[in-house]
Amino acid sequence: MDVGALDAENPNHLIIWLDQHIGQPEWCQHLKRAFSTQTDPKTSVAVNLSDCDLGIIRHVESAFPINFDGVCYSMAVFTDIDSCLHCFEHNKHRRIIFITSETLGKVVVPIILERFKDMFIDPVTKEPYMFIYIFCHNIANQVEWALDYRDYVQMFDFDADLLARVLRDIGNYYFTEGRRLLGESPPNNVAAYHRLHWARILYQRHSQMEQVSMSHEFDEISHLLENIEEELRSSSNDDDD
Repeated sequence: MDVGALDAENPNHLIIWLDQHIGQPEWCQHLKRAFSTQTDPKTSVAVNLSDCDLGIIRHVESAFPINFDGVCYSMAVFTDIDSCLHCFEHNKHRRIIFITSETLGKVVVPIILERFKDMFIDPVTKEPYMFIYIFCHNIANQVEWALDYRDYVQMFDFDADLLARVLRDIGNYYFTEGRRLLGESPPNNVAAYHRLHWARILYQRHSQMEQVSMSHEFDEISHLLENIEEELRSSSNDDDD
């Protein structure tokens, strides 16, 4: 991970969502706000898929930026393939989480994995990231074409299952990056601290949605964060001497 090219204090993932219906501004606004806020570890108010409190929804309305205008944002939504590919082209430095419908996915996934395959490969292990998500009505009908891309693609037919998986996958990404930053010489403690903190938040949201325990992950993250805090305190004391 080239932390030098990133803001160590801000997440570098980006959700790109391609769907002829969901991509329209007036469609599925609550769904999109839930995904954009739940997957943002820095937001103070995350909208649940089941939220009916309009006050909460209005409060986070500004946290749902869908326009592609060159600014930093956490989710971009499109209805057409060309605009989607343009977004990929201009965000090669970010960790892309790509969600698409079965209709557009069948067309665009081969294009993306031909033009932007490196964006879905772990730079250290060279293993593929399964960060392409097909949100469809009938998974069985998509298996034939998706089989060729099984190392990169996951399929879901329920919004809550999709969101829970995305939360866990992004959490795993930041957990891994945090540990790698600690393994550098010298350790990048500040960047690692933020990524481990984000991983914990995303794991907490996943755990709450799925009603599953992630005690092992929470224990390891807490241990690493405590070690970093001690290192930072020691470094600060040394600077004062």
